[in-house]
Amino acid sequence: MEKQTDAASRLLSLLKRGVTFAMYSLPGRHDFEFIVDDEASDIVSSRKFTVTMWDGRRVDILDRNVPDAVNIAHEPAAVHNPYGESTSWTEYETGINKVTGLLKSKSGKVVISRRVILADCRLDYDMIVKCAFDMFATYEKSFRAVYYTPTTGAWCVCSPELLLSINKESGELHTVALAGTRRTDCGASEWDNKNKREHSYVVRYICDVIESFGIIPEHGAAETVPAGSIEHILTKISGNVNGVNGKVAAEKIVAALHPTPAICGYPLAWSKKIISEVEKHDRECYGGYIAMEDDAYFIAHVNLRSFEFSPGYCCFWGGGGIMSESSPTAEWEEASLKISTSLSFFNKELGLGR
Repeated sequence: MEKQTDAASRLLSLLKRGVTFAMYSLPGRHDFEFIVDDEASDIVSSRKFTVTMWDGRRVDILDRNVPDAVNIAHEPAAVHNPYGESTSWTEYETGINKVTGLLKSKSGKVVISRRVILADCRLDYDMIVKCAFDMFATYEKSFRAVYYTPTTGAWCVCSPELLLSINKESGELHTVALAGTRRTDCGASEWDNKNKREHSYVVRYICDVIESFGIIPEHGAAETVPAGSIEHILTKISGNVNGVNGKVAAEKIVAALHPTPAICGYPLAWSKKIISEVEKHDRECYGGYIAMEDDAYFIAHVNLRSFEFSPGYCCFWGGGGIMSESSPTAEWEEASLKISTSLSFFNKELGLGR
């Protein structure tokens, strides 16, 4: 476990060396854990960090005794833009109008994402690491991680959404339904029907999946939880995997849960098809999940409030649940607020004033 100053220094070194690694901190913790994997050194513990991409591709990062001298790559002096262009307003508006038109005759929701590309020659690893830790200090209640693999590239995540947590000894299972978004300064005490319905799809889906394993799901009342300049509706859901069908493997449950309607839509197969038709970009890791596992726990979070990065460029992601009554302008603003969770720290550091 390393404190922020030491963790930032080690993170910077790993990025410049090009070694596969994951750095993470659980919600509410101040220290950071590292898992480093050169695919050659001896495995030293059961800890594993797994990145599951939007399309289901999976990369495991194992805990190996990697010497500090190992270098696989060096930070290049210049890199071409690997991310393409930001999602334009025209593209986004066209997509949202198509989705709302389809939803006029079909009950459900579709989660549409967009991205913002920040290109600046001052964006070296030193600045990116500084901005990441400034963000981590602001959102300590989120799951915070930075990882790099040759398959995924480098990503920074500050996720408020627990996908699955299992205590392997007691069998206790915890997850959340997190859907429905509005500004914290909107002045409303009651949530509107659009957000309530959007949230209900997620609660129903998660409970149905858990119940399909013979686990009895329990959930409390919906809560309003802040996340920076926005707030969400959250429902906590729990159960026990040591139930009537014996102990159920965490990997099976999390695979059945992903993707939930909170990041994809409902009905699931139909909404995933619409996403593939509407979105012009590959979601890559966005909307997938990242999991930490050892002998005692399995803990997975949805990969959102995240950005991909390389020297000179950052690609920020955000999205929202589209319902029949959604408007492109309101949904664009919602995605902007989510993207600003991370982008605002870079704008401040670069003096962009936006």
